[in-house]
Amino acid sequence: MTNSTRSNACRSPLDLAVGFALVHLNLIQKRANCKSGRKIHLEEKSLQILIALLEQHGSPVSREALRQRLWPEETFLDFDNGLNTAVTKLRDMLGDSAEKRRYIETLARRGYRFVGSVEQLGALPTPPSRELNIAEKRIESDIVVVEIWGRITFGPECHQIEWLIAHLIAEHERKIIFDISGVTRIDSTGVGIIVLGFGKVTKAGGQLRVAGARRIVEEVLRTAKVDNLMFLYPTVKAATEGLRDGTRTTPQKT
Repeated sequence: MTNSTRSNACRSPLDLAVGFALVHLNLIQKRANCKSGRKIHLEEKSLQILIALLEQHGSPVSREALRQRLWPEETFLDFDNGLNTAVTKLRDMLGDSAEKRRYIETLARRGYRFVGSVEQLGALPTPPSRELNIAEKRIESDIVVVEIWGRITFGPECHQIEWLIAHLIAEHERKIIFDISGVTRIDSTGVGIIVLGFGKVTKAGGQLRVAGARRIVEEVLRTAKVDNLMFLYPTVKAATEGLRDGTRTTPQKT
């Protein structure tokens, strides 16, 4: 799967050729159907694992990233058994097995990797009211920028941000910048997700900066007093310089 395809997989329903199976995967409505007519009954956890593996096709996805994605706020005492069961059900759907793997590779004590062939056959447009696009890029050896554009509003797409933060923390990224210069609308749910992400990164010993808020988005963030919790930088460059200079993550109270 190309980088372009991987980016699309984060936001649009897809027709995918997964090995010999044609699968219609709707990431927004969280369902999968076999294009041959066979209905695929995937439990929520198994479907989320499939989505996570396809988003990082060919790259490892750690068990910790999956834990934070599937059970982010829960105290799950038997996480290992729960994850193993969900992966087994996913493998059963694909006709795969751990012993003779064709699609999902087990990385001992670390996680999983989707190694099967995946071809995007077509995509349906995301409804405008739910439009949210996310991409990550490394601008320095220890700084990752998460580019967000569209609308950060109530709806299932918002969880993309939470999942990506969990993945970055699991990969030991500790300097993260949210570039929201392309965000056109944000509501209380979006504000909450940004604040939640800030809290999780800070708890992990990292730093999260927000850059590029424009017009109504900046107004909403300031009205919610987000700028009392963290600095709102005008540009990614300014946020990067703040990280380099060791500027305080949170504004100093007077």
